[in-house]
Amino acid sequence: MSDFLNFAFKFRPVYIGLLACMLILSGCLQPEGTEVSEEDLPSFKKGEDYLRQGRHDQALSSFLNVVDTVPIAPESHLYLGQLYLEHTKDSVLAIYHFREYLKYNPTSRQAPMVRELIGTAKKDFARTFPADLFDAELERMDMLDVIEQKDGEILALKKELVRVKAESNTLKMRLQEFQSRTPSYTAPQAPTVTQQRRVQPLPRSNLLGSSTSPVTSETTQIYTVVAGDNLVKISRKVYGTPSRYQEIFEANRDVMPNMNTLVEGQKLKIP
Repeated sequence: MSDFLNFAFKFRPVYIGLLACMLILSGCLQPEGTEVSEEDLPSFKKGEDYLRQGRHDQALSSFLNVVDTVPIAPESHLYLGQLYLEHTKDSVLAIYHFREYLKYNPTSRQAPMVRELIGTAKKDFARTFPADLFDAELERMDMLDVIEQKDGEILALKKELVRVKAESNTLKMRLQEFQSRTPSYTAPQAPTVTQQRRVQPLPRSNLLGSSTSPVTSETTQIYTVVAGDNLVKISRKVYGTPSRYQEIFEANRDVMPNMNTLVEGQKLKIP
């Protein structure tokens, strides 16, 4: 018995150290479902207080601390994106944090606004290029906006077509059921009425081969192409939006085989 007590006292510091490590680990490990929310962190609350006070640098530091502490912090990413876009003027970091927000909240009420902010950040980033590159990049973004708009319209039309087809099939089934329950009935044939159409005589000038055309009340604006023009630019100049370039092309198909055949000094009809 005395030998056992001597052994225990001899190794008592080791046992105490092991027990302390076990207590520390048990306090650090959290059971599943008890993850800390970003709104509960002091850094998040400080960040919002700093924003109310207009202390943007301190707010930026606080929200960065939040995203480093918890793996999922969409609201902090949204605050960071706005701070980088509006105050730090770092478009690349703004786009990153906006996309992190959308990754966790793609269908939230603020998601459409965040997508618009991403577009604004992209254009701000394009403005850091030289003038020629900026114009080309801005035109490309305008075209991408038009394409996305058209894709959205096509998708909406496809959904509407599916709905109409479903309603049509339902009506056909109801009609078949109704016809199966109703005795067949042949309606008397209606008398055929032949209408005679009176032919108006041609004007004398047309009979003689005159090239005189009827006078119309519509007026068409004429635009003269300048160096560096394209249909998107012209649409933005005359209509205030780049999305009506197709109307200009359709009105000038007689002088434009395709959209890229613009010549400086060329006269275009603007409908």
